Amino acid sequence: MPANQSLDSLLEESRKLTTHLSAAEIPSVKRGLDLLEAESRKLVAKSVRDGRVALDSRGHSLLASSGVDTERLTDGKASAALLSAFELQQPEFDANVESFLSQQQEQSIISAIEEIELSTLDEFDRNLSAHMQQMWDDSQHRLFEELGQYQGTETLLSAPAVRESGSFELTEPRGSDCVVQPRVERYAKAVRKLNDSRANTTQPEPDVIKDLEQAASSSSKQMGQAWKLLNRYVSGRESLDIAAAACGYLEEAFIEHIDKVIAQYPHDANVGGVPSVNRKIQGYLNVQFGRLGRVPAFLEVFNDEAIWAHMYMLYRCGYQQELVRYAMDMEDIITDSDPGFVAHLRAFVDRSAAARSDNATALDDPYKAALYKVLGRGSVPKKAAAEVVQTTEDYLWTNLAVIRDADRIAAHPTLESLQSLMLKFGPAHFDPHGNNPLLYFRVLLLCGMFAHAVDYLVQIDQYQVEAVHIAIALAYYGLLQVPGSEQAAYAGYLVADSALDFSRMVIHYARALPAAATDDAIHYMMLLTMPALATSEGIKAQQQRVCEQAIVHILFERRDYAHYLGDIQSDGTRKRGFLERYMPLLGISSHSQFAQSIVCRLADRSLDEGRLADTVLLYNLAERYNTVLYVLSKQLGELLYAQGNGSVSTDSELEDIEGVSRAVLEHYKQREHIARSLDERAVSTCTLLLSIMDFLALHRQGAYEQALETIRNTQLLPLDGDISVAPQHAERIRTLDDAITRNFSLILLAAMDTLSRLYAGLKESPFLDAVKQANLQQLRKQARSLMVFAGMVQFRMPSDTYAKLNRMDVFMN
Repeated sequence: MPANQSLDSLLEESRKLTTHLSAAEIPSVKRGLDLLEAESRKLVAKSVRDGRVALDSRGHSLLASSGVDTERLTDGKASAALLSAFELQQPEFDANVESFLSQQQEQSIISAIEEIELSTLDEFDRNLSAHMQQMWDDSQHRLFEELGQYQGTETLLSAPAVRESGSFELTEPRGSDCVVQPRVERYAKAVRKLNDSRANTTQPEPDVIKDLEQAASSSSKQMGQAWKLLNRYVSGRESLDIAAAACGYLEEAFIEHIDKVIAQYPHDANVGGVPSVNRKIQGYLNVQFGRLGRVPAFLEVFNDEAIWAHMYMLYRCGYQQELVRYAMDMEDIITDSDPGFVAHLRAFVDRSAAARSDNATALDDPYKAALYKVLGRGSVPKKAAAEVVQTTEDYLWTNLAVIRDADRIAAHPTLESLQSLMLKFGPAHFDPHGNNPLLYFRVLLLCGMFAHAVDYLVQIDQYQVEAVHIAIALAYYGLLQVPGSEQAAYAGYLVADSALDFSRMVIHYARALPAAATDDAIHYMMLLTMPALATSEGIKAQQQRVCEQAIVHILFERRDYAHYLGDIQSDGTRKRGFLERYMPLLGISSHSQFAQSIVCRLADRSLDEGRLADTVLLYNLAERYNTVLYVLSKQLGELLYAQGNGSVSTDSELEDIEGVSRAVLEHYKQREHIARSLDERAVSTCTLLLSIMDFLALHRQGAYEQALETIRNTQLLPLDGDISVAPQHAERIRTLDDAITRNFSLILLAAMDTLSRLYAGLKESPFLDAVKQANLQQLRKQARSLMVFAGMVQFRMPSDTYAKLNRMDVFMN
């Protein structure tokens, strides 16, 4: 061995020899004090002979080879008095009072510092928990605002009365209360009818457009026209052609306009009793030209009849066959102007494959130019028909007619290009003074931009309700595109320029309804699962999930659980709730699925928010009886822990939980069908916690004998005075619920304090007899058993717990 190798390095190397072994492979050597003393005596007896330290010859050679002077080492070690190592030494008493007081002062300062440190740590933990809870509450509040109550700031400059998205005014004052507006109630009735039909498949499919239109009967005339347009779209939704449907609506509207003008000016129109189509057209033109005093000179006229104006009006009204017959009757006159026009018109109307011919005639007559444009008769300059196309409806019909007949017109615009142009114009172009905000809404509908139309209308104060229900009608018939799971709207409801955040709009509307109309609010939320919205399985699952979350949220706020979720009667029978009648609309097929999807989710949220009574009610309603007991046990444990740390100012909350726990446990035990399903561990944990609470209450009241008897009956602590059973109790503690183990220091200290106070009271008794001594001895044994037991407990307890236990044990022993 090298001479410079120290004993420290040898120790370090010896430790490294076992680093490759796990702790389980190294057997533990347990030596008591008696064994260590006996081994030490043997070592001394072996090493000391006649007062000299004997040195083994092999050790002598080893040390000598390493350069150690063994003779000198032997002489030096001889002075060690090993023979007197185990002689009893008498203590040397010191009467230095000043040194004693100084030491006591130092110990007091150290103890005070330790206590301050512990209290500071506890206070820090409490403040940190309160701060984190406050931060979470604030974050949760902001999150709910963004998801369910977000109010955007986007406005339209041209709209005179625009509200922020998500803000619906659905109530009106009536006396001291606020009630829903009459039109809101009418719309809600139509929605209830729709959901009843969806839930009961035996009922005929409702006419949603008709029902909602009737609910909007007192709205403006333009809104009535919008519902008519939607009805035309819906009637041909199987093979919907936006341009054809919009043209058909505009043509019907123009016919109504002609009839109205004729009825208003019957003398000028001069159409007779039962006028034909041509007579009506001629009468309308008479009124129009009569206002000018004559037929304009630039029109082509035959026998005081403007031929091209007449033909244009026929086509504008959608009378295509009447137009062909009229053109054939006037063919001789028309041929002078355009020889190929009649043949072109017949081929166009009959949708034949006749060759198109370019027009080489003059277009001085604006009606002729307008007719040529919509019939695809050559190239027509934009300004040629400007005098005829003067209204928004005429402009849209002209473009939509060309798009409708695109297969028969060489150069034609597309519906997408027209939509882009309308969006580029914006509402200010059609309503510069803000007097007619519905005009742009109709423009968007006529161009098939349903999402844009609803998003625009919902921002206008007086039409918000109509916007929501138009969206409902469009969604029901599959005409509204909804966003995918990765898309969301944050300002307004429009998503990606093509889809409408229908779910968020409906949820906003439903949440704006007053508490008295919660039934209607839930009806609106159930619209989120309409089949037409589920364009894929992913979107279907998403819509069901959003619907469930919205319903859970509003039920959590309103808290009328018995009405909506049902109730359990005193005889054990179950009463169905409002929601259970509509389970098919939520994608729920069984009571157990309903309990898991709605009731348990509500119970979890109530538990998170600290609503114990609601939590117990809801879990019990879901028939999760063991969960009820575990929740009660957890609450009891948490409040006991808080009370032990001094963070509960009064016992009222603890008493409330204790009362609920006792009542629930007793109720479950009395119901045989419930008792059979209870988990033994859940019952025993709750029962044991209630017994611990009884013990702690008796201890606080000073009833120490009853307290000792109560805690002894729990078999939780070794209080029989037999130290040998302490390991068994320690082993049992490991299997207990955390609600008990986290409060174990409180239980131990209270039990030891109970023994200590009983001991002190008995010791101060003036009687001296054998019974008193036996009782004192029994209390000391119980305290000693608790001390041994505390040392065997294999979980962490506060460091000062053992110190406090030790002080009370020393006092008694």
